[in-house]
Amino acid sequence: MKVLVLSPGNKKMKNVVRDLVYGCWCGGRRIGGTQMPPLNLLYVATTLKTEGHDVVFVDAAIEQERYIKVLGRITDYTAVIILCSTNTFKTDVMFLQDIKTRNSGILSIVFGSHPTFMPEYCLKEECIDIAVRREPEFIIKDIINNISLGRDWRNIRGIGYRSNNKVILNDLYEFGDLDSLPIPDRGYLPKGLDYFNPVVKRLPYTTMQTSRGCPGTCTFCTVPSFYGRKIRARSAKKVFDEMKILRESGYKEIFFRDETFTVYKERNREICSMIIDNKIDVTWICNARINAISEDDIGLMKRAGCHMIKFGVESGEQFILDNIKKGIRLEQTRHVFRMCHELNMDTHAHVMLGCPGETVQSVENTIKFVKEIDPLTVSFGIHTPYPGTELFEMVARKHPEIRDGVEASIEKLHIKGFYNEYFTSIKRHDLEALLRKAYRSFYFRPGYITRRLLKMNGLDELMRWVIAGTNIFNFGLKRDGKS
Repeated sequence: MKVLVLSPGNKKMKNVVRDLVYGCWCGGRRIGGTQMPPLNLLYVATTLKTEGHDVVFVDAAIEQERYIKVLGRITDYTAVIILCSTNTFKTDVMFLQDIKTRNSGILSIVFGSHPTFMPEYCLKEECIDIAVRREPEFIIKDIINNISLGRDWRNIRGIGYRSNNKVILNDLYEFGDLDSLPIPDRGYLPKGLDYFNPVVKRLPYTTMQTSRGCPGTCTFCTVPSFYGRKIRARSAKKVFDEMKILRESGYKEIFFRDETFTVYKERNREICSMIIDNKIDVTWICNARINAISEDDIGLMKRAGCHMIKFGVESGEQFILDNIKKGIRLEQTRHVFRMCHELNMDTHAHVMLGCPGETVQSVENTIKFVKEIDPLTVSFGIHTPYPGTELFEMVARKHPEIRDGVEASIEKLHIKGFYNEYFTSIKRHDLEALLRKAYRSFYFRPGYITRRLLKMNGLDELMRWVIAGTNIFNFGLKRDGKS
């Protein structure tokens, strides 16, 4: 079978960070125009390839001309597979409609947060044949294998489809063993093109995933509903083997895209020790929870090549953190950032404005708090209700007009208010103005700019920061919040 695994582009935006299967995507503007290789689509493509299928992978956001050529031969394909979220669903549907117009017999399969949490809405679209719920690799493998063998795929667990104008949702598929997944084949990625990322130290870089799930109970996050609160992790050996292959393939830096990389402490210490003992020349970035990392962890990670840790700080007000069930204390955040500074570990702070209970004063206090903990970089975004979260359910009970949430499109996400007026005391336009103020207040400080320039490591890094800084500067100064 010939299968197209497609990462759609977006005519209105240069890039969409589309490398995770759950919600919380963005258009890259919050972190200066960042791009990420679509890792979970690579997992799907590689899984199908290992089954012997003829797989064509296209990142249409990067390879527009190649996508046009593939579209010209779309009648050669049996199936098309797309990763979509609530925030990209409208534009993703347009891609599928175009494909279906050219090849009405092609089987269209979508997976990701929107098919998982809003499968009925997805299947209202005639251009969508199958909605895959939760983890996609084994489900899609079963679908394509059944079709290639002439077997019925309708009984496969974890899917939704239409039958006699009714939506059928099968029982969910059990979560799989991550060590049984193949190493994603980065050979599918565009040749000779680097994905832009201002916080990366060395190019070329790529992304990895070593675990799935999160023990947190945050009201705004889709991860627990998508992957479950029980974290599943790949073994240290499997992780190290992939890192070694990537380094041998020419990659110099890895961005670990785990929700909470540092939760598996013993495993991570084993990984770090293997990097050090085998003298693997690789630098890396990871995400961590404030309450799941120690000074010893940071020191060992630093020796193993980690140069930045990204934390979900969210707010500088304790009552806001309590409202969103973040499970951390402000003093914990202060302590962790102090440790990172003392060990010369760069940090990034994810911050949300417009959380439940937010006031103008609490936003102002959060801006002050972020400057106090002094991360190297920070991304501010407007708190948004995603399907699959406690926050979305709370809003939908009182305001069913939110429907499936697709009006929070990728073009508006994180920079436009979306139902925030119903759980904060801040008007939408005031919140959007406060967002721009937050960026100006943090990044436009002469002391910050000087400090950042002094940390530059070569011309390449300087050029990336010029591009990112220009994006942030333009966004911070624009009245309407567009970028």
